[in-house]
Amino acid sequence: MTEHRPLLRALNAISLLLLVAVAGLVLAACSSPPAPPPVTVRTSTPVPAPTVTATPTPVATPTVARVVAPPKPPETGKWIDVDVTTYVVRLMDGKQMLKQLGPVAVGAEVNTGSYTSTQTGLFHVYNKIAPLSFDAPFNTYIQWWVGFDPAKDNGFHSFLKDAQGNVVDDRTGRVSNGCIRVGDAEAVYQFAEVGMPVFVRA
Repeated sequence: MTEHRPLLRALNAISLLLLVAVAGLVLAACSSPPAPPPVTVRTSTPVPAPTVTATPTPVATPTVARVVAPPKPPETGKWIDVDVTTYVVRLMDGKQMLKQLGPVAVGAEVNTGSYTSTQTGLFHVYNKIAPLSFDAPFNTYIQWWVGFDPAKDNGFHSFLKDAQGNVVDDRTGRVSNGCIRVGDAEAVYQFAEVGMPVFVRA
């Protein structure tokens, strides 16, 4: 056993050195402060400051009023002209007057828009009735009806009559309920045709 003693001593010395080295490592690990945890730097995405944008003030768009030209009397063909200021009816062919009738009665109201108003403008004959007829709304009789304004039930007709056909009201001027009362209403009736222009002027 003695011959192995130097070997054992050498092994013990190596073991001791290893132990010292390991112990040194362990002590070195224990004596140094622990490594700090990794630092996480939080960077927030910058929120842009709200941009103040002025709301645009609406610009007024100019509107152009549509100007409607007043109607003009026909220049060709047969038509009927009514003047509510001079109380005259003219039977026309183009620009030539064939016959003038008057004085006539026109509406007590002109251009008021009411049902009993004579409206100015361009109209067209829409119906004709020759016989003596009872006009119920006004409790009277009329003859030689030529309708031209269906919105107001206005037309040409005779002076007001009774049931026997006798004239009971032959006043002229602004006295009617919108219709044009004509002394010679038969002349208007014979001249007029459905669709013929009627121009009423003030």
